[in-house]
Order: sequence, then structure tokens, then C-alpha cells
Amino acid sequence: MDSVSESMDIELENSNQSAISSDAAMTDSLSADRLAQSLKIGYRIYAKMQGRDEMVLGEIKAIDQIRDNPPEFRYYIHFVDYNRRMETWLKEDSLDLTRVFYPKRLTKKDKDNMAQLSPDDEGNRKKRGAPRIGSSNIEYVPFNEVEVTEDLETPAARRARKRDEEDETKRRNIELIALNGWTIVPWYFSPYPQVMTKLPCVYLCNWCLSYWSTVEYLRNHMSCCPLYGPPGKKVYEHDGLAFFEVDGAIDDIYAINLCLLAKLFLDHKTVYYDTKPFYFYVLCERREDEYNIVGYFSKEKCSADEYNLACILVLPHFQQKGYGKFLIEFSYLLSKVEQKTGSPEKPLSDLGLLSYRSYWLYAITEFILGYYEYRSPEELKKYLNKDVNLHCNLPQLVEKTRIKKEDLISTMTSFGIARQTSSGGTQIILSLGMIEKYFNDKEKRKHVDPRYLKWQPPQAIDNVPSGSRAADEKRRGAKRNYEEDE
Repeated sequence: MDSVSESMDIELENSNQSAISSDAAMTDSLSADRLAQSLKIGYRIYAKMQGRDEMVLGEIKAIDQIRDNPPEFRYYIHFVDYNRRMETWLKEDSLDLTRVFYPKRLTKKDKDNMAQLSPDDEGNRKKRGAPRIGSSNIEYVPFNEVEVTEDLETPAARRARKRDEEDETKRRNIELIALNGWTIVPWYFSPYPQVMTKLPCVYLCNWCLSYWSTVEYLRNHMSCCPLYGPPGKKVYEHDGLAFFEVDGAIDDIYAINLCLLAKLFLDHKTVYYDTKPFYFYVLCERREDEYNIVGYFSKEKCSADEYNLACILVLPHFQQKGYGKFLIEFSYLLSKVEQKTGSPEKPLSDLGLLSYRSYWLYAITEFILGYYEYRSPEELKKYLNKDVNLHCNLPQLVEKTRIKKEDLISTMTSFGIARQTSSGGTQIILSLGMIEKYFNDKEKRKHVDPRYLKWQPPQAIDNVPSGSRAADEKRRGAKRNYEEDE
């Protein structure tokens, strides 16, 4: 009897414990739901970032209610200290609701206390993910440590936040695109039609870059699309790669579609709906009789600033394969044919600047090594630490490479290879690492072969400058007549 009673007591105790655990779990769930609904723009929270195993501190930039009953939200997260291309929309299951930080305005007393923090105190404060933000006088403190009753914002701060909320161009608006079998997550906002921004995926034609809401619509379109690659004139083809020159005045629909696609991956690009002033040089990989886009650069028809490139893009799934430098090299090949000095339009993106600096260093190294006699890279080692006086050769370097003098000087300064001599000249000193990288790039990287270029600089049409609107109309008329004859 006692053993039975003891058994019943144990079972009853376990049952009570289970009920307590269940109640606690339900309470935690309700607490999490309430907390999720309490999140506001400006709060910081740890969230999942693509490509990272651990949660990363982010700031809520926008909130969108996606369901009414029960209420469900998604949050636009900017990851602190990361490039804007990592921003994304996330649902609650991708947020760590146990680590939410509230933006608390610092009082004079708070500032005085912070000024007296020891290094250990400061380190512990940063470890908990709540660093103070400079002149804004805001400290991020754990949500459960404050009573959220105060109005944090000054009128000026409130106006700034409202402008940020209303400026949708600061938030990525397309979830996914599908292009030529690739599914790609965009990085930035692009002004596609509003209806496209509501879709889980936007489907692009491989050849004309038109956009469609479903894969079925895309297939129907591609079955009758008249293109098998970019429109325009093929000006280069070798080793499976081809360049097409697209006139923005003639093939304006394609040019606009190309600009919309590019804006998804370029933060500072402006989408020009008037594409008439530009040529677009589209790089493609050839697959049988099809040409699929890899990237492109655009170029003004008439540039008062001697720009030989206005915008450059390599699609994300083709990056880190040497295509960026290939595009840059091609732009300078056109400048050499034109016998003009060229430079990219500023400012460059972070990735664009890296590619250009690398190409400029390669061109400088190639020019300098031309002064030495060698039959193999090993033979160049005997010249290491020897100075090459470039004072009288800088004009020759500009003429040979067609790179603007300012870009050459900034590159030499950036890599620390330029030295001023006591006589006022300039010396270039290349390290062994730079020489080895040059030969490695020369051997492994894709290079443009000038022998396969079929291009002449645009000429005046009937005494009309080639970059003028009248010339554009003549080209458009010539194309229309050609199509009618066909």
C-alpha cells in the first residue's frame, strides 16, 4: 500500500512539474509574441545573416505587417558595421528576441558616468552589443533593463527618421531574381514596377532582360523572344566570350532593362530612363548559338571629362573570376583605338575601385618590366630593389596604357611604389610579390586579345556629331529600314 502511494505521489509530482514547464513555455511564448509586437524602428536585435552561423547585431530600419490575424510582421534589418548589400527582410523566427536593445537617450548624468568608465567596464558594455552612437547621444541598452515610457526623439531626429521611412530607395525591394538558371538575392533597391516588388521571385529573360511574374510566363516569352543575346553589334568574340555594342538610342528598351538589373547590385547607380547618350558594352558567355550576359559597362557618347566608362557591373555569380578586369581592359582597348586617354566616372563602388586599382597596377608593372631584358620571371630577381626613374617616362606610360595621369599617380601612391628623388624625379620600386602577382595574373587571368576586336570609333554621320540626337535618329531610321527590308 505504501509503495503504491509512493508511486502515485511520484507520478503526481511529475505531472505537476510537467504542467509547470508547460505553463512556463506558454508564458515564454506569449512574452516573445508581445516582445515581437513591441519592436520598433531604431531598435537593435541579433538576427540571422546569410553566410554566417552565428547571429549578427542589426538595426531595424522598417517594419511590414504581412498578416492580420494572428498578427505577423517582417523586419528590414541593417547589420551594424556591414555593407548595405547585406540588408534584408526577416521574419520573427530569424530574430533573437532574447537580445533586443532599446535606443536610450543619454542624460548629462549618463554622459558623466560614461566618461568615468574603466577600460574593463567599457569592454563589458560593448560585449553585450550596446555601443553608444557618437553625436546622436543614444546608447543601446538591453530591452529588459528599461521601462519604455520616454519619448526619445527630438523633433529633428523624428523628421530624419520619417524621411528614412518614406525613402523606399534605401531598402531592397526585390526578394529574388531568376536569370539563366541562377537564383540571385539582390543587394539594393531598383525601380522595377510596383507589382514586381510583391513577388517572391522576378524572372528575367536571358537575352532581352524583360521581367516576368512567373516561370510559365517567362517560358512562353522565351519561346518567341527574337533575341539569342544582346541586341546591337557584336564587336568582339574569342575563346567563348563576346562583347556586344548596344546603342542606348536604338535599343532603348533593352538598355533600360539592363539598367534596372544593374541597380539591384550597385548602390550609387542612377537609373537613366533616357539611355540615348550612352553606349552599352555587354560581355557574354557563348553557349552554342546563345549569348548569356556576364556583365557590362556603359560609356557616354560624348564625355567632356574624358570618361571611358560610366558604369560597370559583373553579375554576382560571375564575380571573383576575373571578369571585372576583363571589362576594364576592354574599355582601355577602345581608348587605345580612339587614341584618347580615359578614366572611369567617379565615384567608384568599393568593388569597382578594387578592380581598377588592380588593373592599373598590372598596367604599370607591364610597362616597367618592358625596360628590362629577361627570358623568364626568375631572371627578373637580379633587378629587385633597383630603382626605375619614371620622371621622363610618365607621358610614355600614359600614351602606352591610355590611363589618365591622375589615376596612375594615385595608384602608385596607394601601393607605395612611388618615391621622390633628391633631384625631383619619381622612382618606381616593385616588390617581388608584385612581380610574381603580375606573372600569375598574366598566365591565369582572362585577357582581351586586340586581334579579335572588330570596332571603329563612332564617326560623324553626314557631318552630324555621332553623339548627337540627330545622329541617334539617323541610326534608328537605318535600323527600321533594315528590319522592314528583312
